[in-house]
Amino acid sequence: MFNDILFKNENVEIILEEEQVYIKVLQKKYELSEFQEVLNQFPRIKITQFIALKSALANAIEQLVNIGEYKPIVELSVSNDNLKAYAFLNVTEKEFDNFDKKDFIELIVDACREAGIIFGLDFNKIMQNMVPLEKFTIATGLLPVPGDDAIITLYEIDEVKPQVFDDGKVNHYELNLINKVEKGDWVGERIEPTFGIPGKSVYGALVPSIPGKQKKLVYDKKTIMEMLSEDETKTTLTSKRIGAVVYENGILSVCNYLEIDGKVSFETGNIDFDGHVDVKNSVEDNFSVRADQNIQIMGKIGLGGIDTIESREGSIYIRGGIAGKNKAKIICDGDLYTKFAADCTIECNGSVNIGYYAMNTNIKAKEVILESMNSKIIGGTIDATVRVVAGEIGSKAEVHTKVKVRGFNRLEYKEEYDNINQMIDTTRDQITYLNQKLAIFSPNDLDAKQKQILADLESAYEALNKQLKMLIEKKKKYISYLHSKGDGEIQVNKALYSNVILEINNHRHIVDKTYTSPISYYVLNDELKTT
Repeated sequence: MFNDILFKNENVEIILEEEQVYIKVLQKKYELSEFQEVLNQFPRIKITQFIALKSALANAIEQLVNIGEYKPIVELSVSNDNLKAYAFLNVTEKEFDNFDKKDFIELIVDACREAGIIFGLDFNKIMQNMVPLEKFTIATGLLPVPGDDAIITLYEIDEVKPQVFDDGKVNHYELNLINKVEKGDWVGERIEPTFGIPGKSVYGALVPSIPGKQKKLVYDKKTIMEMLSEDETKTTLTSKRIGAVVYENGILSVCNYLEIDGKVSFETGNIDFDGHVDVKNSVEDNFSVRADQNIQIMGKIGLGGIDTIESREGSIYIRGGIAGKNKAKIICDGDLYTKFAADCTIECNGSVNIGYYAMNTNIKAKEVILESMNSKIIGGTIDATVRVVAGEIGSKAEVHTKVKVRGFNRLEYKEEYDNINQMIDTTRDQITYLNQKLAIFSPNDLDAKQKQILADLESAYEALNKQLKMLIEKKKKYISYLHSKGDGEIQVNKALYSNVILEINNHRHIVDKTYTSPISYYVLNDELKTT
């Protein structure tokens, strides 16, 4: 027996029984639009049998027809991530205004209890946000806090560059080509990623956090060891031996290192070493020092009539200068740094950096740079590929001096520089991508196939890091080259004297008068220009 008539007029009856809604149509041609106006008064009615409703209205069916269900006053919904719960009040505005708001709160609490929503309920906000026929927030879960990514800090090798002071003096005394470490010294570390803090859903369940991403430490395992701290928050890299910290092909390593506490002399004999050589004093006449890597000679007096100082793959720093007695030869694959050079021969594939003067010296290099305003090139022959920079060239005594710049193709260098930049960006993107893939693996829980995938990823990661380091070093060189004007430049910052022969890219100029202000010669569009 039907016991609740929700609505009745001369056209239709709407009847409720056990949360189901029925209709009885009393007259034909009762329009659906008219019935919709009736439904607007009953927001709790939800039509689920639309075809049955349409048929009953069209055919004036007097029998009871099930058309839908009767919704509760309070309906709840939860966001997909279970971090927000919402309520919807199925009451008209008039009913809402006549209703005691505390009764709504009780209904919401009952509905939450039934739905299992137990966390994040804020009754003050519910009271403030409560509106009829609109969804409003009743509970907010606790967002998980993502973990921090791993942070890697490695031994930094400072760029070797002379410091130019305001008085024009160049400090070549405190350069350091060799970064010596003792056995057990720190060379790097990784702050391990954190797991983050889990959140809590409105159902009270824990919401897992996203752990921070792991990053791979790239280093030479033969010379460096890693150790995880007891609390497993940090991995420290330390040197396995006394040596020199280098980035060998982009990989952090501790290279062979030989320290000569005094002089290279009859006591030591000539030196030929497969690593770095650090001479704390000097090299006596007629002796030689050869090494695969960097050589630094730290004596304040410098070098005299030595035989040869040669770095086959690295750079050379001679703190006290070279007075070569027309015998000394300095050869390096990288750069040379020295206080002065006189009566010697220098051959470098990189840049020659001289503090004060080059006198009667034959130099062949990519660049020859004397940055001090008071620096001088007097006599001898300078043969550079890209540029020569000095405070003065020649002398008041008109000593014959020749400075030659072979020149380079600026357009090709610029294209190469742009390509390097693009390759650096691409390589960095690839490293980031591999980092993300590596972070997926947990090394302690892998099958054989996964271990092989991980090993391949690690190998690719190391190769990319090698490539990145080399590209960055190459970019620094090209920045220096492109600072020159035209396709080759000779820059004089203070004075240029007569009886100096300048040659750039086969354009020859004999200086026949003295210039006492800055002047530059360069080739542009196959024409020698001055500024």
